[in-house]
Amino acid sequence: MHIWIRSACPILVLAILSGPACGQDIAAAEAAQQQALDAGADTLAPEAYNQALERLEQARESARRGKDRQAAERGQRAAAAFRAAQLSAVQEAVLGAARAAYREADAARARRFAPATMAQARELLDAGAELLARDRTAVAAAAELASEAAAMARLAAEITAVARTKPTIEDLLRQQAADLERLQAAAGLQQSINRDLVVAVGLLEDEIARLRDAEQQLTLELADSRAFSAALEEEIRLLDDRLGGATAERRKLVLQLEAQAREREQLAQVKSLFAAAEAEVFEQSGAIIVRLVGARFASGSAELETASLPLLDKAADALAIYPNASVVVEGHTDSKGGDRLNQRLSQNRAETVVNELLARSAIAPGQISAVGYGESRPVANNETEAGRAVNRRIDLVISPAAAANAIY
Repeated sequence: MHIWIRSACPILVLAILSGPACGQDIAAAEAAQQQALDAGADTLAPEAYNQALERLEQARESARRGKDRQAAERGQRAAAAFRAAQLSAVQEAVLGAARAAYREADAARARRFAPATMAQARELLDAGAELLARDRTAVAAAAELASEAAAMARLAAEITAVARTKPTIEDLLRQQAADLERLQAAAGLQQSINRDLVVAVGLLEDEIARLRDAEQQLTLELADSRAFSAALEEEIRLLDDRLGGATAERRKLVLQLEAQAREREQLAQVKSLFAAAEAEVFEQSGAIIVRLVGARFASGSAELETASLPLLDKAADALAIYPNASVVVEGHTDSKGGDRLNQRLSQNRAETVVNELLARSAIAPGQISAVGYGESRPVANNETEAGRAVNRRIDLVISPAAAANAIY
């Protein structure tokens, strides 16, 4: 009678019960079994795993009966079955969600209403499966294909849902226009009056590019700030060595370092609030200038257009970044009209903005004031329409210098 003993050293046990070649084949199958288990095949591909397990038990039974050749053949088939189960598990782990999205879309009859989109989803799924079949470690690349396939399947389901309602071309174009308006509003862009698709998409592409450039610039500024901080820290260390750790000088430099880092961070926060069409933000003579290029007034009036009111909310958020600063709202006009009329109009517009900011922010009335400069401070050529449009502006001049100077 043969007694089967499960051992951590299967080759040694099987070598006692049967020939060495047979033991090696069964040991290889058990190694493949462990790899399949590591991949989660018992739960992700249970049918394939259980079939492989049956073949392994058959190989062990042949070995116990002394049928070495049969045991070796069954061991080889079991190893191959475990490898197949492992592959199925890896594919299911990576592609499972995308396959489910495809099946859901297929159940909704998406292949009828969105055949090209479903075909693309199927191709992406097949490409992911083939990639894993060639290289089971290519999980990241296969996951990207799976993500694209799932997106295509969901799109096919959405197309199917829309198609079932039998919309007219006009309905689709109106919905497209509404979607574009929402995207433009979310991006802080002026919405195209004619809702031209090419224009709208171009504006969104430009804004995305601007945001990427802004992100890169902020990354560079952060690197510069860190380099500057490191240089100041080294200067502090050298000063300590030279002066024997003079605490007063050290404290002054530490405060200077912290203040400058805080100023950079605050400026970056303000810049991040506005889209390019809304405001320009820059430093000038120790003050932060927020040029509200997107603020619009009715012609010859100090009344803000309704579309410009959300911009004032962002301006209020900018003021909150400098809670102790003093703020001057400057009104400017172009050169058209008389000097006195322009000066009064710019003053009235600046006061309108001050009132809006007082209503929207926690700034105290004593911290903010309005000044109208009329046409006296142009920043562009008043001989052109584009230049005059630039000169008609509202500038927020934020002066946080009092808080910074207290350090010194």
